[in-house]
Amino acid sequence: MTRRFLGVAATLLSVTACAAIASAAPGDEPRAVRRAGGGGAALAGYLGLTDPQKASWRALHEQRREEMKPIVEEGRALRERLREAVAAPSPDPTAVGEATLALEAHRRKVRAEHEAFRARLEGLLDPGQKEKLKAFEAARRTRGGGGDGRRGPRPARRSPEARPVEG
Repeated sequence: MTRRFLGVAATLLSVTACAAIASAAPGDEPRAVRRAGGGGAALAGYLGLTDPQKASWRALHEQRREEMKPIVEEGRALRERLREAVAAPSPDPTAVGEATLALEAHRRKVRAEHEAFRARLEGLLDPGQKEKLKAFEAARRTRGGGGDGRRGPRPARRSPEARPVEG
């Protein structure tokens, strides 16, 4: 009986999923783009980029890739510096603190670079395309990406009062 129920439930679920995929309306692009993997070509198609916009979009990405190489290397060096400071036989609190602060300053720098790059990309779009981009990003956030580069939803922060007391 249970096996039969599970078989029927699985069949209904797969039929429902197939129907949902087949009925993706043209106005439902964020969902369709997400299913397509959200790659650059899918996003360009969803936004309706013209050929000159696509060329400019690619050029900006290439330029950013080259500009970010030294910044990425700097981040690696700073993370290694922090690892070494923490892994020392007798970690120096001042060295650990300085390495931590340097890494946090670097993260702020990367975040500022990202925001400047995003503004340049948005500068290529017309108002309708900007709205579509906002819709795409909202749909992407609901997929579980926290928008901060992490995979999956971010864990909820607990207040100090909610943390268990050790005793």
